[in-house]
Amino acid sequence: MKEIIVIKCGGKLVKQRVYFIPLLEAISDLFTAGISVVFVHGGGIQADEMQMKLGIPIKKINGKRITDTQSLQVVKMVYKGLVNLDIVTECIKLQISAVGISGVDGSIVIAKKRPIVNVLNYKTNTASDVDFGYVGDISSVNPKLLSNLLDDKYLPVVACLGTSRSGEILNINADSLASHIALAIHAKKLFYVTDVQGVFGKNYEGDYIHHLSLMKAQELMQSGIISDGMIPKIENVEKALYGGVETVIVGELDTKKKWLDTLLENKYGTVITKN
Repeated sequence: MKEIIVIKCGGKLVKQRVYFIPLLEAISDLFTAGISVVFVHGGGIQADEMQMKLGIPIKKINGKRITDTQSLQVVKMVYKGLVNLDIVTECIKLQISAVGISGVDGSIVIAKKRPIVNVLNYKTNTASDVDFGYVGDISSVNPKLLSNLLDDKYLPVVACLGTSRSGEILNINADSLASHIALAIHAKKLFYVTDVQGVFGKNYEGDYIHHLSLMKAQELMQSGIISDGMIPKIENVEKALYGGVETVIVGELDTKKKWLDTLLENKYGTVITKN
């Protein structure tokens, strides 16, 4: 079976060319070596910038976007338009045959609109019912279009949008999308590109944790050493590993060699495995 790696990258790193371009250069070398890649991206920082330019209020709770009608229009425009095209254009400059799509295309991602949920606000320490609006939780992933693109040696660049069964476009969490896609296409490895070198812990004297088993990761979450925004990422890591992905890596690198050494040999970042 062909080796497949899923890489998830946030919009912040796309803007940081010193990190982003070496990553694309490494992906180019992977394709030359016969390794397939699916590139999943967000674009939250770009959506925030666009909403501010347009005078549309940014609504979030615990860092999660509330996607009302106006915000959805921005998210569609930014994720599938500005950010997706930007990534594809940079790929073309490196002779990577990239195709920009979203989870809507080919009905890749079918999702359910998130119901109103009771949420504890970390800032105010108060709980209230929250309507996240047009935010979707993934029900299923159809990998056919992705598989066809990979078979034809294209790099799918996937924006984090999906659709309900009735055709309603929904904003999808990019970390969740990456793990679901990795499982659907039987990827061997999943790389969550973050804005830090790896998973840090309070007792690790400033250095990131180089290797974690799922059991150890769960212990660190329960003890509060892994906290805040890293928790939902680790939860998606668990889903991927329990579902059959062999290795998940969390981190950020700054040279083509480091990206390659990690994508091929797990050399940098926090390497998380089932055992």
